[in-house]
Amino acid sequence: MAKTNTGSRVKYTIDKTGFFAECAMMLLVQAAIFMVIGRWGMWNDRIEAILLIALPVVSCLLLALCVLLFGKKGFFLSSLPVLMGVVFFICRLVLNETNWVYIVIYIVLYLAVVIIYPATVFGWIRTKWLLPPLFGLPLLYSIIVRDLPRLVDTANPVSFSAGMQEMSILCMLAGLLFIGLGLKKHEQEPEVVEPEVVEPAPTPAEEPAPAPAPEPAPDPVPVPAPMPEPESVPAPAPAPAEESVPAPQAESAPDFDPESFFEPAPEGSIPDLTLDPAPIDLEPEVDAHEQ
Repeated sequence: MAKTNTGSRVKYTIDKTGFFAECAMMLLVQAAIFMVIGRWGMWNDRIEAILLIALPVVSCLLLALCVLLFGKKGFFLSSLPVLMGVVFFICRLVLNETNWVYIVIYIVLYLAVVIIYPATVFGWIRTKWLLPPLFGLPLLYSIIVRDLPRLVDTANPVSFSAGMQEMSILCMLAGLLFIGLGLKKHEQEPEVVEPEVVEPAPTPAEEPAPAPAPEPAPDPVPVPAPMPEPESVPAPAPAPAEESVPAPQAESAPDFDPESFFEPAPEGSIPDLTLDPAPIDLEPEVDAHEQ
């Protein structure tokens, strides 16, 4: 199923170097100092010391640190000290106020702070202009309705301790008012989620037949290397023609004539034969070794 986000996310930040941020940090630190001075020596009761001294001092200092350190990133962390401050205001109201009408009205106001402030800094509410009247109206009421008549009343003058505590409350409300005025809204375009396309599963009858496997390609036939061309052998040069020498002809043998063979030689062609006057030695030869 496709899911798309058409809205944009809102992010609130506060510049720590801006006028409203500097005023808010200064007022919150002064509120913590005034509360310690106004409650000085009143920590015998542990519960009151924790709820009426430690709780407001810690919440003011933490809220000032959130403006200083997390003004650009993570300012939603300021919800924690604001909730701690609301707990302090409720405890102070229950312990000091006797008129139940005022108690109910203030509790409704504090619950509105618990809902509206976190929803704004977390980006759930797309405007910051609910915070200035949420903190500004109680501030004006405290100054005009409660503090000015008490300052003017000379018959029952305000003690120094009560005056410091009231100054601490006014500084807290003024610091929250300046924080609400100093917030800046940055809208970030959400990431577009592409729709998921779910294809229906094919029924058994509609399943396509598997494609035939491709036949393997035949192995390439090796091409024989070209034979080297035979080197041309130069023809031998023709031998110089020799002069033909006529072969000697064999002399033909004369014909044999038996009659001429027995003819007497001509006279004077046969030399005279004379005997050697030296006698022939017929003695046997003697071997030299035998001698």
